[in-house]
Amino acid sequence: MDKETKQLNYQPIINFMLKSGKRLLTKAGNIKDIGITKQYLTEEDLRIERGFRKIISGYGKDHVLFAEEENEVFKKSDHLWVVDPISGTKSFIEGEGRYAIVICHLYKGVAQFAAVYDPTKDILFIAYLGLGVFKNGKKVSLVKANSKELKILVRINGPWKDSKYADKILNRLARYRLIQNKYSMSMALCYSLVAMGLVDGVLALTKDSFPEFAGGLIIREAGGVFTNLKGNANIKPTDRIFIGGNKHLHRKLLLILKKHSNKAFGNY
Repeated sequence: MDKETKQLNYQPIINFMLKSGKRLLTKAGNIKDIGITKQYLTEEDLRIERGFRKIISGYGKDHVLFAEEENEVFKKSDHLWVVDPISGTKSFIEGEGRYAIVICHLYKGVAQFAAVYDPTKDILFIAYLGLGVFKNGKKVSLVKANSKELKILVRINGPWKDSKYADKILNRLARYRLIQNKYSMSMALCYSLVAMGLVDGVLALTKDSFPEFAGGLIIREAGGVFTNLKGNANIKPTDRIFIGGNKHLHRKLLLILKKHSNKAFGNY
């Protein structure tokens, strides 16, 4: 971690996530979608995002929030907090246990701290740059992959869903065991599966990048690799294609994607 970020107290953030998660359990499956300009938005998305904003403002004026609902305009700052108040809101609305509260703190573009809380299973993932990733306080790391049956979790979302290029990518990945996240599971939880070694890699074509900042740090601190299409670990808010997994598999997936990148993905 950077010397300046070591002085930050992340505990108020963690406490807020745990408290909010307990409240979500009482409302899952019994809450309305209040979205007007977008689908899948609840009063809890707004409440949690506003709660994070209040805590973050206490760290100083140079701490800026970038979040999915009311703070979606990206502003440059040395201290950037990327938040997905409820990753997997559709799952939350439908009462399914596949949602999470997600946050990541970046200093000068480099992720320093990330937390993903799964209220349903009461599992909290916390990652610190250079210190590792912890699941409910216990350090976790990628396990050695079974080369005979590599499992890759694939998420194709937003504008990519009906893309012929996405179909080409899936065809190129036919040699692997593909697990398609077609439903509403939080992408942050998907990235946590990679960190725990439950899947060997992940490929995500997304509509935004909010959960990827936290998920990326969690995978990297578990011993894996997580990048954008250019192979950069320090991802940007404008990135929409992400690859993660162990070093060997990540390299293979990145090469496959780059072969199609010019025509299929433009500047992504």
